[in-house]
Amino acid sequence: MLLSLLAPVAFALTLDEAWSIAETQGDDAALIERQMGAATTIRGQALAALLPKLSATGGYTINQYESTIDFSKMIPEELASFVGDSEPIVVNKKSFWSGSATVVQPLFSGSALPAWGAANATARAAEAQADAQMDQLRVGVTSAYWAAFLGRERVRLTTDSVARAEKYLALAETRESVGAGRGIDTAQAGVALARARREKVQAEAGKIQAEEGLARLLGTEPGVDLERPARRALSVASTEAAVKGALDAPALTASEERARAARGVRTATDLGWIPSVSGRFTEAYSENSGFSGEEWNWQAAITADWTLFDGGYRIAKQREAAMNTHLATRALERDQDQAEADARTLWAAHTAAKEAQGLAIQERELADKALKLAEASYELGALTFLDLWQTRQQRDGAELAELAADMQLDLAAVNLIAKTGGW
Repeated sequence: MLLSLLAPVAFALTLDEAWSIAETQGDDAALIERQMGAATTIRGQALAALLPKLSATGGYTINQYESTIDFSKMIPEELASFVGDSEPIVVNKKSFWSGSATVVQPLFSGSALPAWGAANATARAAEAQADAQMDQLRVGVTSAYWAAFLGRERVRLTTDSVARAEKYLALAETRESVGAGRGIDTAQAGVALARARREKVQAEAGKIQAEEGLARLLGTEPGVDLERPARRALSVASTEAAVKGALDAPALTASEERARAARGVRTATDLGWIPSVSGRFTEAYSENSGFSGEEWNWQAAITADWTLFDGGYRIAKQREAAMNTHLATRALERDQDQAEADARTLWAAHTAAKEAQGLAIQERELADKALKLAEASYELGALTFLDLWQTRQQRDGAELAELAADMQLDLAAVNLIAKTGGW
């Protein structure tokens, strides 16, 4: 008894847990995160045009000759006694160390601020696109989860079907051997058994394929237990609400930010002709002090750069930026129209799936009743084996249809939630 208490308990993996695993441990989620991280580095690139730059230089110089000036040799000999002796001035040493540190601060640039705004818009677009991709990842996990769950249910039903077919065949053979049955019943039972075994083999192959697909998405073992997902609630209650949600969803936000970034790049390109102004401060050191005798000195300057002619490069870039802005604007309009159409389509699909699920439940309930009546009639000899078998197959088909209807309803709900951003 103690060993039974210490034995590990197997818990079924829920769909919500599968989402969590895919979003935190899956390869697809890691790839999405890296792509977003790479795209958002553009913020730092644009910010560099606004921040100060610090540079340092250093070197050791060796000259062939040391350059000096000796003023005593320039004085006539008759006057030398009045001036006295003087030391030569070293203008350029034979060897010396030197170095400097320079800080450059941009003071004004017509393109820097618009480029910074465009970079932020591009980064926001990447972040929104990553959110949209994560939504689609949930859709993919839901589809794979349901495929694996249905695959196992098909195996269960076909396994039961094989067991019943074996039982019916044994019963038919026994009846025929004692003269109470017909040969056709035995033959039909044999055909039914062969068909049930074939369907079981197909179901097992489909189950393995579906389980492998789910395992690849989650990075788990294929044999993990699964739980039938419950009916999912929606945060939208009408077609209009679905359309509004779709227009505010991450996918469309990404498109809007890309259009905003394109406009920012165009503005930055258009303002590129304005002169740029920067401040510069340099602190220098040199052992070769020359005439000044000072090894340390500093320098401050304000400079303006104005490119008057660049061979037509700026004009070409302006045309490129204008074209990209036009394309981004048209893409946004297209995405808005598509989002509205998708929202209406997905809402209609969810409504139809909900109705189909109700009909599938009714179908399965009626199939249960029909099977009970058929089994009773078969025991009384009022129904042939073939009729009983067909009724049983109809009942199993109705159960699978109900499960498939549940899957279609859940997929429709998840697709609608992903499109409208209503998690």
